[in-house]
Amino acid sequence: MYEYYYKTQDFGMCLMSCEGEGEEAIIPTDRDILIVADDLFKGHKELVRVEFPDSIIEIGGFLFDGCENLKEVKLPANLKDFWQYAMTRCGIEEIEIPGSVERIASFTFNQCNQLTEVRINEGTRKILPWAFKDCANLTDVYLPSTIKEISDKAFEGCPNVVLHRK
Repeated sequence: MYEYYYKTQDFGMCLMSCEGEGEEAIIPTDRDILIVADDLFKGHKELVRVEFPDSIIEIGGFLFDGCENLKEVKLPANLKDFWQYAMTRCGIEEIEIPGSVERIASFTFNQCNQLTEVRINEGTRKILPWAFKDCANLTDVYLPSTIKEISDKAFEGCPNVVLHRK
């Protein structure tokens, strides 16, 4: 069980930190959280599943760094931005990225070695360099028609990746 700590900023409420442990983390929906701070679940090897409320628009860096047993993440429907390394070195096998995310930042999914499938919804426009760097087992990326730019280095270190376009 996790206990969460919040801070109200000029721009709105920020989820700053948490204490505790457990296989599942459901971020409460009783507050209008806009931003999740860096390192929130960093190193929580026991974590398997995370669910965010749809109010969140930004997820900080190194959020799941080292969460090697993490298998399921429900991203917020209104998410606009991932910071670099947000999902780095975690154990997710597949992920669905909401179309509200305009761009996938560099190193967002760095070294996610269990990641095999990515589904990007309509609305996302860019995939920046090294967004999926060294995701060695990534095989399928489903792209929306709204993608206008994919860096030639976006999938560096992903030898078997196939991009499926609509």
